[in-house]
Amino acid sequence: ELYREQYRRYLEREFRQGRAGSCSDPSVVSGLRQRLGQEPALLGALLEDAPVLLIHGLRGRPDPGPALRALAGAFQLLELAAVNLYLFPWRREFGTVQTFSGAYVHLLRPALPEEDLVRSFGLLGYQRRDRHRLVISRPPPGPELAAVACGFFACRLECEILAEMVLRLRPRRLRAEELLEARRLAGDTGACLKRLQRLGTQRQADCGDGVDLYREIPASPEDTGGEDAAPPALWGDPGSPWGTGMGWDCCGDGDVGQEPVTPTGSPDPDTSSCLFPGAELGGASGRLPAGSSSPQVPGEAQDSPQDTPELPCYQLHSCLRWGTLPTYCCTTCQQLHAGACAAGQLCRSRHRGQELRSERQQRLWLQRTEVDMLLADGSGPWA
Repeated sequence: ELYREQYRRYLEREFRQGRAGSCSDPSVVSGLRQRLGQEPALLGALLEDAPVLLIHGLRGRPDPGPALRALAGAFQLLELAAVNLYLFPWRREFGTVQTFSGAYVHLLRPALPEEDLVRSFGLLGYQRRDRHRLVISRPPPGPELAAVACGFFACRLECEILAEMVLRLRPRRLRAEELLEARRLAGDTGACLKRLQRLGTQRQADCGDGVDLYREIPASPEDTGGEDAAPPALWGDPGSPWGTGMGWDCCGDGDVGQEPVTPTGSPDPDTSSCLFPGAELGGASGRLPAGSSSPQVPGEAQDSPQDTPELPCYQLHSCLRWGTLPTYCCTTCQQLHAGACAAGQLCRSRHRGQELRSERQQRLWLQRTEVDMLLADGSGPWA
Protein backbone atom coordinates (compact mmCIF):
# COMPACT_ATOMS: atom_id res chain seq x y z
CA GLU A 1 0.00 0.00 0.00
CA LEU A 2 2.93 2.34 0.71
CA TYR A 3 4.25 2.08 -2.84
CA ARG A 4 0.82 2.56 -4.38
CA GLU A 5 0.37 5.74 -2.35
CA GLN A 6 3.80 7.03 -3.35
CA TYR A 7 3.00 6.30 -6.97
CA ARG A 8 -0.38 8.08 -6.80
CA ARG A 9 1.18 11.15 -5.19
CA TYR A 10 3.80 11.22 -7.94
CA LEU A 11 1.10 11.18 -10.66
CA GLU A 12 -0.84 14.01 -9.05
CA ARG A 13 2.31 16.09 -8.49
CA GLU A 14 3.26 15.69 -12.15
CA PHE A 15 -0.28 16.56 -13.22
CA ARG A 16 -0.23 19.81 -11.23
CA GLN A 17 3.01 20.73 -12.99
CA GLY A 18 1.44 20.09 -16.39
CA ARG A 19 3.09 16.73 -17.03
CA ALA A 20 1.62 13.26 -17.40
CA GLY A 21 3.00 9.89 -18.35
CA SER A 22 4.54 6.69 -17.06
CA CYS A 23 6.57 7.01 -13.88
CA SER A 24 10.14 8.30 -14.27
CA ASP A 25 10.81 9.79 -10.83
CA PRO A 26 14.24 8.49 -9.69
CA SER A 27 13.24 8.19 -6.04
CA VAL A 28 10.05 6.23 -6.80
CA VAL A 29 11.84 4.02 -9.34
CA SER A 30 14.82 3.24 -7.13
CA GLY A 31 12.70 2.63 -4.01
CA LEU A 32 10.34 0.12 -5.61
CA ARG A 33 13.09 -1.49 -7.66
CA GLN A 34 15.21 -2.12 -4.57
CA ARG A 35 12.26 -3.62 -2.73
CA LEU A 36 11.36 -5.85 -5.68
CA GLY A 37 14.96 -7.02 -5.86
CA GLN A 38 14.74 -8.18 -2.25
CA GLU A 39 11.15 -9.47 -2.28
CA PRO A 40 9.98 -10.72 -5.70
CA ALA A 41 6.63 -11.76 -4.16
CA LEU A 42 5.79 -8.05 -3.92
CA LEU A 43 5.13 -8.05 -7.67
CA GLY A 44 2.09 -10.34 -7.28
CA ALA A 45 0.84 -8.21 -4.39
CA LEU A 46 0.88 -5.09 -6.58
CA LEU A 47 -0.69 -6.81 -9.60
CA GLU A 48 -2.28 -10.24 -9.18
CA ASP A 49 -1.83 -11.23 -12.83
CA ALA A 50 1.83 -10.16 -12.98
CA PRO A 51 3.48 -13.60 -12.55
CA VAL A 52 1.24 -15.14 -15.21
CA LEU A 53 1.89 -12.28 -17.61
CA LEU A 54 5.64 -12.76 -17.24
CA ILE A 55 5.36 -16.51 -17.80
CA HIS A 56 3.24 -16.10 -20.92
CA GLY A 57 5.41 -13.29 -22.28
CA LEU A 58 8.60 -15.36 -21.95
CA ARG A 59 7.19 -18.75 -22.91
CA GLY A 60 8.93 -20.30 -25.89
CA ARG A 61 11.56 -17.54 -26.15
CA PRO A 62 15.03 -19.06 -26.66
CA ASP A 63 16.74 -15.89 -25.42
CA PRO A 64 14.84 -14.06 -22.65
CA GLY A 65 16.93 -10.88 -23.01
CA PRO A 66 15.14 -9.36 -26.05
CA ALA A 67 11.78 -10.70 -24.82
CA LEU A 68 12.24 -8.94 -21.46
CA ARG A 69 12.99 -5.66 -23.19
CA ALA A 70 9.86 -6.04 -25.32
CA LEU A 71 7.81 -6.87 -22.22
CA ALA A 72 9.15 -3.84 -20.37
CA GLY A 73 7.99 -1.64 -23.26
CA ALA A 74 4.57 -3.30 -23.33
CA PHE A 75 4.08 -2.83 -19.57
CA GLN A 76 5.07 0.82 -19.91
CA LEU A 77 2.32 1.29 -22.55
CA LEU A 78 -0.23 -0.45 -20.32
CA GLU A 79 0.86 1.79 -17.44
CA LEU A 80 0.43 4.84 -19.67
CA ALA A 81 -3.08 3.73 -20.66
CA ALA A 82 -4.03 3.46 -16.98
CA VAL A 83 -2.47 6.85 -16.19
CA ASN A 84 -4.38 8.47 -19.07
CA LEU A 85 -7.69 7.19 -17.72
CA TYR A 86 -6.80 8.21 -14.16
CA LEU A 87 -5.76 11.77 -15.00
CA PHE A 88 -8.04 12.48 -17.98
CA PRO A 89 -11.27 10.47 -17.53
CA TRP A 90 -13.23 13.02 -19.60
CA ARG A 91 -11.13 12.72 -22.77
CA ARG A 92 -13.01 10.74 -25.40
CA GLU A 93 -9.92 9.55 -27.27
CA PHE A 94 -8.98 7.36 -24.31
CA GLY A 95 -12.33 5.57 -24.41
CA THR A 96 -11.41 3.28 -27.31
CA VAL A 97 -8.34 1.16 -28.04
CA GLN A 98 -7.94 0.25 -31.70
CA THR A 99 -6.41 -3.21 -31.87
CA PHE A 100 -4.96 -2.44 -35.32
CA SER A 101 -3.16 0.73 -34.22
CA GLY A 102 0.60 0.85 -34.56
CA ALA A 103 1.22 0.81 -30.80
CA TYR A 104 -1.02 -2.21 -30.27
CA VAL A 105 0.28 -4.24 -33.22
CA HIS A 106 4.00 -3.47 -33.01
CA LEU A 107 4.58 -3.07 -29.26
CA LEU A 108 1.87 -4.91 -27.34
CA ARG A 109 0.93 -7.90 -29.47
CA PRO A 110 4.51 -9.16 -30.08
CA ALA A 111 5.18 -9.08 -26.32
CA LEU A 112 2.03 -10.66 -24.85
CA PRO A 113 -0.63 -13.10 -26.10
CA GLU A 114 -3.88 -11.50 -27.22
CA GLU A 115 -5.84 -13.08 -24.36
CA ASP A 116 -3.50 -11.50 -21.81
CA LEU A 117 -3.76 -8.10 -23.49
CA VAL A 118 -7.56 -8.20 -23.43
CA ARG A 119 -7.53 -9.25 -19.78
CA SER A 120 -5.03 -6.51 -18.88
CA PHE A 121 -7.12 -3.84 -20.57
CA GLY A 122 -10.12 -5.32 -18.80
CA LEU A 123 -8.53 -4.22 -15.50
CA LEU A 124 -8.89 -0.66 -16.82
CA GLY A 125 -12.57 -1.11 -17.72
CA TYR A 126 -12.16 -1.94 -21.42
CA GLN A 127 -14.22 -4.66 -23.06
CA ARG A 128 -14.02 -6.04 -26.58
CA ARG A 129 -16.67 -4.33 -28.70
CA ASP A 130 -15.79 -6.13 -31.93
CA ARG A 131 -12.76 -7.60 -33.66
CA HIS A 132 -11.08 -4.19 -33.98
CA ARG A 133 -11.87 -2.28 -30.79
CA LEU A 134 -11.71 -2.37 -27.02
CA VAL A 135 -14.13 0.14 -25.53
CA ILE A 136 -14.52 1.49 -22.00
CA SER A 137 -17.70 0.02 -20.57
CA ARG A 138 -17.46 0.83 -16.87
CA PRO A 139 -14.36 2.77 -15.78
CA PRO A 140 -12.97 1.68 -12.39
CA PRO A 141 -12.73 4.26 -9.58
CA GLY A 142 -9.70 6.57 -9.68
CA PRO A 143 -7.79 4.89 -6.81
CA GLU A 144 -8.23 1.51 -8.50
CA LEU A 145 -6.87 2.85 -11.81
CA ALA A 146 -3.84 4.31 -10.01
CA ALA A 147 -3.24 0.97 -8.29
CA VAL A 148 -3.35 -0.93 -11.61
CA ALA A 149 -0.98 1.62 -13.16
CA CYS A 150 1.40 1.03 -10.25
CA GLY A 151 1.15 -2.72 -10.87
CA PHE A 152 2.14 -2.34 -14.53
CA PHE A 153 4.95 -0.03 -13.40
CA ALA A 154 6.20 -2.77 -11.06
CA CYS A 155 6.05 -5.30 -13.95
CA ARG A 156 8.24 -3.00 -16.01
CA LEU A 157 10.80 -2.77 -13.20
CA GLU A 158 10.77 -6.55 -12.73
CA CYS A 159 11.51 -7.02 -16.44
CA GLU A 160 14.47 -4.65 -16.11
CA ILE A 161 15.75 -6.57 -13.06
CA LEU A 162 15.54 -9.89 -14.93
CA ALA A 163 17.15 -8.42 -18.05
CA GLU A 164 20.11 -7.21 -15.97
CA MET A 165 20.57 -10.70 -14.54
CA VAL A 166 20.57 -12.16 -18.04
CA LEU A 167 23.31 -9.71 -19.06
CA ARG A 168 25.40 -10.46 -15.98
CA LEU A 169 25.34 -14.19 -16.77
CA ARG A 170 26.55 -13.75 -20.36
CA PRO A 171 27.81 -15.51 -22.41
CA ARG A 172 25.70 -18.29 -20.98
CA ARG A 173 22.27 -18.35 -22.59
CA LEU A 174 19.50 -18.80 -20.05
CA ARG A 175 16.17 -20.41 -20.68
CA ALA A 176 13.23 -18.29 -19.61
CA GLU A 177 11.80 -21.11 -17.49
CA GLU A 178 14.92 -21.53 -15.38
CA LEU A 179 15.26 -17.77 -14.97
CA LEU A 180 11.71 -17.39 -13.62
CA GLU A 181 12.01 -20.49 -11.45
CA ALA A 182 15.27 -19.27 -9.89
CA ARG A 183 13.75 -15.84 -9.29
CA ARG A 184 10.75 -17.39 -7.56
CA LEU A 185 12.75 -19.76 -5.33
CA ALA A 186 15.87 -17.78 -4.50
CA GLY A 187 14.41 -14.55 -3.15
CA ASP A 188 16.68 -11.55 -3.67
CA THR A 189 18.64 -10.95 -6.86
CA GLY A 190 22.02 -11.91 -5.34
CA ALA A 191 20.79 -15.35 -4.30
CA CYS A 192 19.07 -15.75 -7.67
CA LEU A 193 22.32 -15.06 -9.55
CA LYS A 194 24.22 -17.57 -7.42
CA ARG A 195 21.54 -20.19 -8.01
CA LEU A 196 21.68 -19.69 -11.77
CA GLN A 197 25.48 -19.81 -11.78
CA ARG A 198 25.44 -23.12 -9.87
CA LEU A 199 22.85 -24.50 -12.26
CA GLY A 200 25.00 -23.52 -15.25
CA THR A 201 28.12 -25.09 -13.73
CA GLN A 202 26.25 -28.30 -12.96
CA ARG A 203 24.82 -28.52 -16.47
CA GLN A 204 28.24 -27.97 -18.02
CA ALA A 205 29.71 -30.71 -15.85
CA ASP A 206 26.89 -33.09 -16.81
CA CYS A 207 27.33 -32.42 -20.52
CA GLY A 208 31.12 -32.71 -20.56
CA ASP A 209 32.69 -32.57 -23.99
CA GLY A 210 30.39 -35.10 -25.63
CA VAL A 211 29.26 -32.88 -28.51
CA ASP A 212 27.93 -34.76 -31.53
CA LEU A 213 29.27 -33.00 -34.62
CA TYR A 214 27.68 -35.42 -37.02
CA ARG A 215 24.00 -35.26 -36.19
CA GLU A 216 22.21 -32.79 -38.44
CA ILE A 217 18.87 -32.72 -36.67
CA PRO A 218 18.47 -33.29 -32.91
CA ALA A 219 16.48 -36.36 -31.97
CA SER A 220 14.21 -34.43 -29.59
CA PRO A 221 13.57 -30.87 -28.33
CA GLU A 222 15.56 -31.71 -25.20
CA ASP A 223 18.68 -32.12 -27.35
CA THR A 224 18.49 -28.44 -28.28
CA GLY A 225 18.48 -27.20 -24.69
CA GLY A 226 14.71 -27.04 -24.51
CA GLU A 227 14.22 -25.24 -27.82
CA ASP A 228 12.12 -26.90 -30.46
CA ALA A 229 13.96 -28.12 -33.50
CA ALA A 230 13.03 -26.43 -36.75
CA PRO A 231 11.82 -28.87 -39.39
CA PRO A 232 14.21 -29.64 -42.24
CA ALA A 233 13.75 -27.18 -45.10
CA LEU A 234 12.27 -28.44 -48.31
CA TRP A 235 14.41 -25.85 -50.03
CA GLY A 236 15.51 -22.33 -49.17
CA ASP A 237 14.85 -20.73 -45.78
CA PRO A 238 13.53 -23.17 -43.12
CA GLY A 239 11.76 -20.28 -41.37
CA SER A 240 9.54 -19.60 -44.37
CA PRO A 241 6.25 -21.51 -44.53
CA TRP A 242 6.36 -21.39 -48.31
CA GLY A 243 9.68 -23.26 -48.54
CA THR A 244 11.64 -20.35 -49.99
CA GLY A 245 13.66 -17.58 -48.45
CA MET A 246 11.49 -14.93 -50.10
CA GLY A 247 8.25 -13.62 -48.74
CA TRP A 248 5.94 -10.97 -50.14
CA ASP A 249 8.39 -8.29 -49.08
CA CYS A 250 11.13 -9.78 -51.24
CA CYS A 251 12.38 -6.40 -52.47
CA GLY A 252 13.66 -5.16 -49.13
CA ASP A 253 15.24 -6.18 -45.88
CA GLY A 254 13.74 -8.35 -43.22
CA ASP A 255 11.83 -5.54 -41.55
CA VAL A 256 9.80 -4.67 -44.61
CA GLY A 257 6.34 -6.17 -44.78
CA GLN A 258 5.66 -6.10 -41.04
CA GLU A 259 3.04 -3.38 -41.21
CA PRO A 260 -0.09 -4.21 -39.23
CA VAL A 261 -3.09 -5.44 -41.14
CA THR A 262 -5.84 -2.84 -41.19
CA PRO A 263 -9.12 -4.78 -41.24
CA THR A 264 -11.55 -4.25 -44.08
CA GLY A 265 -14.41 -2.03 -43.09
CA SER A 266 -12.56 -0.55 -40.11
CA PRO A 267 -13.66 2.81 -38.73
CA ASP A 268 -12.47 5.97 -40.43
CA PRO A 269 -9.06 6.81 -38.92
CA ASP A 270 -9.96 10.50 -38.93
CA THR A 271 -12.95 9.99 -36.66
CA SER A 272 -11.80 7.12 -34.44
CA SER A 273 -9.41 7.33 -31.52
CA CYS A 274 -6.08 5.58 -31.03
CA LEU A 275 -4.53 3.88 -28.05
CA PHE A 276 -2.44 6.98 -27.31
CA PRO A 277 -2.53 10.51 -28.76
CA GLY A 278 -0.37 10.73 -31.84
CA ALA A 279 -0.16 6.97 -32.38
CA GLU A 280 -0.51 6.21 -36.08
CA LEU A 281 -2.92 3.66 -37.41
CA GLY A 282 -1.10 0.88 -39.19
CA GLY A 283 -1.30 0.70 -42.96
CA ALA A 284 -2.75 -2.24 -44.77
CA SER A 285 -0.48 -5.04 -45.82
CA GLY A 286 -1.30 -7.27 -48.74
CA ARG A 287 -2.52 -10.81 -48.29
CA LEU A 288 -1.76 -13.52 -50.81
CA PRO A 289 -4.97 -14.79 -52.45
CA ALA A 290 -5.77 -18.35 -51.50
CA GLY A 291 -4.66 -20.77 -54.16
CA SER A 292 -1.87 -18.58 -55.55
CA SER A 293 1.60 -20.01 -55.68
CA SER A 294 4.58 -19.03 -53.60
CA PRO A 295 6.93 -16.43 -55.13
CA GLN A 296 9.50 -17.62 -57.63
CA VAL A 297 13.04 -16.30 -57.33
CA PRO A 298 13.80 -14.20 -60.44
CA GLY A 299 16.00 -16.08 -62.88
CA GLU A 300 15.46 -19.43 -61.17
CA ALA A 301 14.43 -22.33 -63.36
CA GLN A 302 11.03 -23.80 -62.70
CA ASP A 303 11.18 -27.30 -61.21
CA SER A 304 9.40 -30.03 -63.04
CA PRO A 305 6.34 -31.47 -61.22
CA GLN A 306 8.10 -34.71 -60.37
CA ASP A 307 11.08 -32.81 -58.88
CA THR A 308 9.02 -30.49 -56.70
CA PRO A 309 8.36 -31.85 -53.20
CA GLU A 310 4.78 -31.57 -52.02
CA LEU A 311 4.27 -29.18 -49.12
CA PRO A 312 2.31 -30.54 -46.14
CA CYS A 313 -1.16 -29.12 -45.51
CA TYR A 314 -1.40 -27.23 -42.23
CA GLN A 315 -4.41 -26.42 -40.06
CA LEU A 316 -5.20 -23.73 -37.48
CA HIS A 317 -5.84 -25.14 -34.02
CA SER A 318 -9.09 -24.06 -32.36
CA CYS A 319 -7.10 -21.84 -29.94
CA LEU A 320 -6.42 -19.37 -32.76
CA ARG A 321 -9.34 -16.97 -32.73
CA TRP A 322 -9.54 -14.05 -35.15
CA GLY A 323 -6.79 -11.52 -34.58
CA THR A 324 -4.49 -13.96 -32.72
CA LEU A 325 -1.13 -14.71 -34.29
CA PRO A 326 0.35 -18.21 -33.95
CA THR A 327 3.52 -18.61 -31.90
CA TYR A 328 4.21 -22.31 -32.49
CA CYS A 329 4.09 -24.60 -35.53
CA CYS A 330 3.86 -28.34 -34.79
CA THR A 331 5.26 -30.14 -37.83
CA THR A 332 4.12 -33.50 -36.46
CA CYS A 333 0.42 -32.57 -36.12
CA GLN A 334 0.74 -29.95 -38.90
CA GLN A 335 -1.09 -27.39 -36.77
CA LEU A 336 -0.44 -23.81 -35.63
CA HIS A 337 -1.00 -22.88 -31.97
CA ALA A 338 -1.31 -19.70 -29.90
CA GLY A 339 1.10 -19.08 -27.06
CA ALA A 340 -1.28 -19.97 -24.21
CA CYS A 341 -2.70 -23.11 -25.88
CA ALA A 342 -2.55 -26.24 -23.71
CA ALA A 343 -2.46 -28.51 -26.76
CA GLY A 344 0.45 -26.47 -28.10
CA GLN A 345 2.36 -27.01 -24.86
CA LEU A 346 1.76 -30.76 -25.23
CA CYS A 347 3.10 -30.62 -28.79
CA ARG A 348 6.20 -28.78 -27.59
CA SER A 349 7.02 -31.60 -25.19
CA ARG A 350 6.21 -34.55 -27.45
CA HIS A 351 6.47 -33.50 -31.09
CA ARG A 352 8.74 -31.73 -33.49
CA GLY A 353 8.05 -28.13 -34.35
CA GLN A 354 9.37 -24.60 -34.39
CA GLU A 355 8.76 -21.40 -32.47
CA LEU A 356 7.47 -18.54 -34.61
CA ARG A 357 9.41 -15.71 -33.03
CA SER A 358 9.04 -12.71 -35.34
CA GLU A 359 5.75 -11.12 -36.33
CA ARG A 360 6.64 -11.51 -40.00
CA GLN A 361 7.20 -15.24 -39.57
CA GLN A 362 3.92 -15.57 -37.64
CA ARG A 363 1.93 -13.75 -40.33
CA LEU A 364 3.50 -15.76 -43.15
CA TRP A 365 2.62 -19.05 -41.45
CA LEU A 366 -0.90 -17.82 -40.69
CA GLN A 367 -1.49 -16.79 -44.30
CA ARG A 368 -0.01 -20.02 -45.70
CA THR A 369 -2.23 -22.11 -43.40
CA GLU A 370 -5.35 -20.13 -44.32
CA VAL A 371 -4.57 -20.91 -47.97
CA ASP A 372 -4.12 -24.62 -47.11
CA MET A 373 -7.48 -24.73 -45.33
CA LEU A 374 -9.30 -22.94 -48.14
CA LEU A 375 -7.87 -25.32 -50.72
CA ALA A 376 -8.65 -28.35 -48.56
CA ASP A 377 -12.36 -27.63 -48.12
CA GLY A 378 -12.84 -26.08 -51.56
CA SER A 379 -14.91 -23.26 -50.11
CA GLY A 380 -12.57 -20.38 -50.86
CA PRO A 381 -13.34 -17.92 -53.67
CA TRP A 382 -10.16 -19.03 -55.47
CA ALA A 383 -10.64 -22.76 -54.97
